[in-house]
Amino acid sequence: MDTFKTPVARLARLFRASRDAWRAKALDKQQRLRAARVKIRDLEASRAYWKNRALAAQGGGPPAASEATPVGAAQEPDAAARQLLRLPPPGHRHSLLVIQLTLQMFLSAGLGSRGVPRVLSLLAPWMPVSLPAHTTVLNWVYRCGLAILLQPPQRREDWIYIADHTLELGTSKCLVILGIPAARLLETGYSPSHRAMQVLAVKVTTHSTGEWVATVLREVAERTGVPVQIVADHGSDLHKGITLFRREQTTDCVETYDISHRIATLLKAELQPDARWQTFLAHCKRTLASFQQTDLAFLLPPRQRTKARFMHVDTHVEWAQNLLAYQERGDFSAVRPTCVLTGAARDHLRDRLGVARVRPLHALLGHRHPDKAAFCEAIQAASDLQLTDLDDAFWDLADTGRARFLEGFAWASAYREDLAIYAQMMEQSKAIQSVLKSEGLHAGVCASLQSTLAPRTALAPRAARFTDRVLEQVEVQAAKIPPGATWLASSDIIESVFGKYKTFTARGPLKEIGRLVLAIPAFLTDLTGPLIHEAMTSVRTLDVEHWVKAHLGDSMLARRRQAFKAPKLDMKTA
Repeated sequence: MDTFKTPVARLARLFRASRDAWRAKALDKQQRLRAARVKIRDLEASRAYWKNRALAAQGGGPPAASEATPVGAAQEPDAAARQLLRLPPPGHRHSLLVIQLTLQMFLSAGLGSRGVPRVLSLLAPWMPVSLPAHTTVLNWVYRCGLAILLQPPQRREDWIYIADHTLELGTSKCLVILGIPAARLLETGYSPSHRAMQVLAVKVTTHSTGEWVATVLREVAERTGVPVQIVADHGSDLHKGITLFRREQTTDCVETYDISHRIATLLKAELQPDARWQTFLAHCKRTLASFQQTDLAFLLPPRQRTKARFMHVDTHVEWAQNLLAYQERGDFSAVRPTCVLTGAARDHLRDRLGVARVRPLHALLGHRHPDKAAFCEAIQAASDLQLTDLDDAFWDLADTGRARFLEGFAWASAYREDLAIYAQMMEQSKAIQSVLKSEGLHAGVCASLQSTLAPRTALAPRAARFTDRVLEQVEVQAAKIPPGATWLASSDIIESVFGKYKTFTARGPLKEIGRLVLAIPAFLTDLTGPLIHEAMTSVRTLDVEHWVKAHLGDSMLARRRQAFKAPKLDMKTA
């Protein structure tokens, strides 16, 4: 620095400016080089695509081992489809076959976005497949879902809507409206599958009101025509929105209460004030907490749900009945197989049978036997006692498995009579739902139910009264259906859709309503080669970003990262 006459401070500024200029120039060069490489890659893929298209049109496309067609011969439709699968869509590097396999593995097989490339790598030695990045997998799902969601539905006069909300972390609620023409109900057995439904709307809001729901229904009806039926669970804002929408329509539109939710509300009204039911659930909860880390864990009751609790009360009743049946069989070897003659068990026999008959058993005191059969053989070999002389009280003292079982579940026997009544109520409810979900909702369905259900005289009075209340509600809903028509009775299909959607969100760090809602239209549709090709050419990644920004905004994960981001160090103050 001594050779320079310029002041050091000025030299430092000049050197810094020069360094920054060269750095900017190098970065600009790297960006232009990267853009050129991307452009070359796309041009090469496009050239190969159009070349193969031209050769295929001339009948001289590259023949596969088992798919070659004679030159000049017309290709069969399946051969043309296979030819399309071998080619990448315009602007893409991966073939349509790879995209289709990826979507099916993610949406149908349940593989994660990182698991799909791993499985494809296992197939690579036998199939000429390329490996997409995990972000590319999700990008294809979003683009296909958005393309299907934006497709205009067929305009008809017999649409049936199924509407419901789904919730995750945060304040957002997602309203999904599924549709199916009434003419297709018969072929689906009045229990439509995922592929029979069409997604008509996916709307996300932080403040769902009846007016907002009515607005969404109006938008959907403008594209499909006014529906003939709307099936919902009578959530407050959903019910209000449907009511407002129906008031505005000049044609008839029926709103029916989903039978599964209606029966759940009747069960809630029946069981919630029931002190015996509440104490039964309390016992189940305490038992689960006390024995979940013990040898009785395999017999524990199911965990009580926090949501839709009265739609699944049958699980606890079924568990308790199975537990009591296990107790009646008397084989507790799965708990503890050993049996031992304790002093208390000997004294019990002595009090019942006399000292003389029990005295020979003194030699067996304290000896452990591997199972109940070996213990009985030892008793018969040492004395003249028969198996009929050994009552339940004796086995309570001598069978260690039985004693351990009673330690955890002795309380269940007190609910035997109550459980029989609860079981009858559940059986009647399931029978009614089964008929309605297989025959649909129509004016004469109550007569069909009366012939199917068990006679009232065979039921406990409480179960008979509950059955009558359920049938009254079914008759109210059936009276809304026009004569001669048979429509949907249940919205179970949308609950199934939400359940599958939540298997995707469960993999994320924050279970929020995000862009994965676009997977709903994707997994409800048969993703054929032509449909995927159309989706990949009509919807860009930028279109997905615009849709997410307009409907979802910043995700919780993005805001979390921004909030927890470490501050950058300033070189002047570091």
